[in-house]
Amino acid sequence: MSKALQSMKQIHRYSWVSLVVCWVIWVLNAYDREIVLRLGPSISKTFNLSPDAWGVMAAFIMIALAILPIPGSALSDKYGGGHKRAKFQVPLIIGVATLSFISGFKFLSHNIVTFFALRFGVNLGSGWAEPVGVSNTAEWWPKERRGFALGVHHTGYPIGSLLSGIGAAAALTWFGSAGWSYAFFFTLIVAVPVMLFWVKYSTADKIDTLYADITAKGLTPPDIVTGGADRPRGLLKKVLANPRVTATAGTTLLTQIVYMGVNTVLPLYLYNVVGLSMAESAAMSVVFAFTGIIGQVLWPTLSDIIGRKVTIIVCGVWMAISVGCLYFATTSLIVVVVQLAFGLVANAVWPIYYAAASDAAPEGGTSTANGVITTAMFIGGGLSPIIMGRLVGLGGGWDSSTGYVYTFMFMAACALLGAIIQIFVKQPPIVHSTGKRGSQVPA
Repeated sequence: MSKALQSMKQIHRYSWVSLVVCWVIWVLNAYDREIVLRLGPSISKTFNLSPDAWGVMAAFIMIALAILPIPGSALSDKYGGGHKRAKFQVPLIIGVATLSFISGFKFLSHNIVTFFALRFGVNLGSGWAEPVGVSNTAEWWPKERRGFALGVHHTGYPIGSLLSGIGAAAALTWFGSAGWSYAFFFTLIVAVPVMLFWVKYSTADKIDTLYADITAKGLTPPDIVTGGADRPRGLLKKVLANPRVTATAGTTLLTQIVYMGVNTVLPLYLYNVVGLSMAESAAMSVVFAFTGIIGQVLWPTLSDIIGRKVTIIVCGVWMAISVGCLYFATTSLIVVVVQLAFGLVANAVWPIYYAAASDAAPEGGTSTANGVITTAMFIGGGLSPIIMGRLVGLGGGWDSSTGYVYTFMFMAACALLGAIIQIFVKQPPIVHSTGKRGSQVPA
């Protein structure tokens, strides 16, 4: 039996604890990021925004996610991997959660300038935190199980997305349409105790014990550099010169246009065309999160066996077909069915992209490689609301179904193009671990 199929009983408890902590962090990150999109109809109504204006505002808030991943992840690599990366995470996560909490106060959030500034700041930190968290997860698991670990880690995103829909619906139900900002209060309450535990738990002794256990069981420990003088030079240049990283980054950008497009358009489509209330549209727009949880374990685990490239292509084609089927989503039932199909791959691709970048990263550059993927992702995420707003406007505005159809077809084309790019990526042969350091794993 291959190492990728061996029992999970082989995995040390330190790996599992780290996965749980990083998963919770990812749930909080997803909630803070997605909540603005869930509240799209309420925010547009509060500030009297046209489709183009809302698209531009959402785009600038989302483009903030792309600003710090590369320099921030490079700084994280410089500080050090393994146990040191957790200590780097703590002030970052607590700072983001605190800023989000502050933006929940109505006297701040109902001023368009302060609302924009606060949410821009939240997403600056959120984008920075993503590759750091992904790298932290990868560095506590054997290479042969990297796809599985990052897949389970990323199930936190659809759950955070789902919670953002529930949080938005609850705030609107309890406090009315003017109380939408109260949905921002949640994350700080959870972030503080979790991060205080993590900084105490993540120690050099645990990493040493874990890596010795991984080696003893015939698996391959991650390659980490503790930082400082040991850190290799020119990592960013080496990462950008690697076609496996850059091609995957291109696919990531296109896929994020699709994912963010669905998140931007669907609540507005449900409210303005299908005819649901604001609270109902917020809740109904995250149905895909249910199957997203399944997909984020299934596909990344499969990528450990059949390779990253093949898995990414299959998921891209699946995404193109399912998002194109939103064209037929004229009733609540059809919306639910299509979202469930879309959800099976909607969230699954990100851990595969990160696993591919981690596999291809030069020594000591895991977070830097993941930072390139994150930056590409958020460039796509920033462009998406602008494109979607323009297409909706061209189709007749908020109340016309034509513009939404334009967005569905455009997103399907982006997903298909992302899959086509992967055809030209050279994938090394899949050789499962023999128990020796440096053996190959799926690329």
